[in-house]
Amino acid sequence: MKTPETLYPFPLLPTAKNLSLTGITRTINRSSLKVRLEEPFLSIQKVVVEELQKLQFSSIVCDTSGPNSSSQLIFLASESLDPEDRLSLQQENVPEQSYVLEINERQIRIGALTAHGALYGLATLAQMLSYDSNSQIPCLKIIDGPDVPERVISPTLTWYAGFARIGFGMQLWDGERWKRFVDWCFIHKINSLNIVMYGFWPFEFPEYPETVLRNISVKTWSKETRDWLDVSFTHPNLIKPFLSDIINYANRRGISMYAYIGLNSYSGGYPVVHPESRAVLSDELQSKGHVNSYDSMCPSRPEVREYLINNVKRIEELGFNGLVFEESEEVQWFCQCEECQLKYGHLAPNDAKHTVSVELLQEYSKVLSPVTLMGVRWLREPPIVKSESYLQDWANKLPKHVKLFWAPGLEDDDREFLKWIGIFGKDRIYSRNCEGSGFAASLGRIPYLIPDTFPDTLKNYAFQHLWNDISQFQGAVNQNCTGINGYGFEWYGHEHYFMAAAQYGWDCWRFGHDDYLTHGSRHLFGEENGARYERIVRNIPCIHETQICEKLPSFPFMPNKYVGDEGSAYLGLMADQAELVLTDLQAILQTPGLTDIQSECAEATLLMAKRMQAVIRAGLYYNHFLTAMKNGTRDLTILRHYAKKSLHYAEENYSIIKENYFDSHDHTWTGVAIGEYYIPLVINEYKKVFSSVLGDEFAPDPSIAPIVGGESLPWEWLLEWGPRIAKAKPTAAIREGNVSIRVP
Repeated sequence: MKTPETLYPFPLLPTAKNLSLTGITRTINRSSLKVRLEEPFLSIQKVVVEELQKLQFSSIVCDTSGPNSSSQLIFLASESLDPEDRLSLQQENVPEQSYVLEINERQIRIGALTAHGALYGLATLAQMLSYDSNSQIPCLKIIDGPDVPERVISPTLTWYAGFARIGFGMQLWDGERWKRFVDWCFIHKINSLNIVMYGFWPFEFPEYPETVLRNISVKTWSKETRDWLDVSFTHPNLIKPFLSDIINYANRRGISMYAYIGLNSYSGGYPVVHPESRAVLSDELQSKGHVNSYDSMCPSRPEVREYLINNVKRIEELGFNGLVFEESEEVQWFCQCEECQLKYGHLAPNDAKHTVSVELLQEYSKVLSPVTLMGVRWLREPPIVKSESYLQDWANKLPKHVKLFWAPGLEDDDREFLKWIGIFGKDRIYSRNCEGSGFAASLGRIPYLIPDTFPDTLKNYAFQHLWNDISQFQGAVNQNCTGINGYGFEWYGHEHYFMAAAQYGWDCWRFGHDDYLTHGSRHLFGEENGARYERIVRNIPCIHETQICEKLPSFPFMPNKYVGDEGSAYLGLMADQAELVLTDLQAILQTPGLTDIQSECAEATLLMAKRMQAVIRAGLYYNHFLTAMKNGTRDLTILRHYAKKSLHYAEENYSIIKENYFDSHDHTWTGVAIGEYYIPLVINEYKKVFSSVLGDEFAPDPSIAPIVGGESLPWEWLLEWGPRIAKAKPTAAIREGNVSIRVP
């Protein structure tokens, strides 16, 4: 699709809604700049200067001489706007966030009805200037504004820290790196960050010091000693506090900061260090295989209620603009203690959970400021399709001021989502079930982006991917919901999830799926490397190690197995694609002058591609071994060759992980072995097969313990619903005359 943005060398993201070019190009002098802000915008003067300094303007003078000044950059308030431009802004979906940007040969003018709108005009100008080191920009006029008021991203400050992991990626960032991320959000017009804090707290908590992420014992791999080292980890915010400063830094740029925490699950380290506080799991349930009694606490214990209330008070003290609470994902049982059974035992487990959720939200409302936003993610468990009467009953019980940071995805062809809109109201909905990058992260940091490389058996099952997120964004925008929320659980190599939230919350109907991928890749990497990166995303294999292991259960997200003739053929095809992907990545990384974000993305994707190549090779040789046995081969030399090659590449995969990711060992802090990387289990299963024929040379390691995935336990229902969701139609997004919606 040809758009105005393709006519000059910097593809804006989000795209500008109304853009007209004059055909003239001008040079910006960065040695000095005189700036004038009209009186209503003086409150953002400091931010304007800071942002211009990042663009390498060496001398910035704020002009106060009046309307006839000779300033090169002028910020015009409503009264000074051309009446036609003022009317255009007033007619935008969100007038208070809209702006006019006009660049001529002499001057740059940014006009807006509010300071927020003026900052978005500056953000567009910043993108334009950042794309051309020679300071050449076109003369143009833009009238622009967002489609929805709230464009939210949920990045992770901690994620199951001290329960399932220490952390990875952005969870290990210091304050300066977080500030760079806020800068990215600002120029991409993201205006809310829903900061995930799951597990031990990443901030000081004097009343409960044992619950913070300080001096947590962890094993990390040493390449030099080729062994695991016992070290301790303390969160960067506890070493050099930055969180309150980052909140203030973001707020000054019009970005709200919400704390995304468990409602009564993974709430600090309390249930780990005080196991007596945990929800009670009966002997009967334990005998049926239930193990995850470590995340939620018994709601009938007075000290638990007191702790949870103190949590929210402490988090608000840090400066957060809101708190978003997530119910536990547990769907099969509720606390079995005597008092909970007395209070809630007459209810089904999930109804008991929802009842406690309402009680806690009511208690939190009493201690939080009325201006502090409260949100909740709840009612997410099966049955996915719920009756109107059931939803209405819980809508009546939920405090009216609490917003919804979860609403159904494409389930039931969007009918369930539309049902929620009718019952809860579109104004309360800030988010849907857009968790594609969560799947990428929970599967051990694999390239889970789009389903194009999946075989048909998985393509008809997979649903939490970039295309699905985009369809959900479009449905929310089309139904005039308050906001959209992109869950950014993995940054490195998955930046498209963040960019899609920016694009579709602002200029939703510009692109269909494929056109977005072209534009977003070009925005991230430029023309030549953008084409390479798009090709990488479309072709990089996405295979989890457990998929090449008949005995191990696969994640509910990726249930199919690549074993046998059909599996071998698919792995062979993916081996060829991995080679092409690696060639493109090497070309990108050899390009002079890559930006930090370009280098980060390419290097992270290179690691994932190398891992996929090793997984594929291990799987191919494992299949060769199985085929040889099936065909009656008794040549032990050939069989030993296949076995050694398979184990070599499986170990190569694990080496890439251990040598590049800080937190790659399983953990037993909760009393249950939990891990993200299943390769040792896969290797042991390979060895069981090989040793049955080749003897003790391939004996499995008895010290390798079975582990559970930190996010896999509650999701077994996907085995039934995955195919149905994958085939679902995004009916909430379909508009009459709209050709940009791709309906599967």
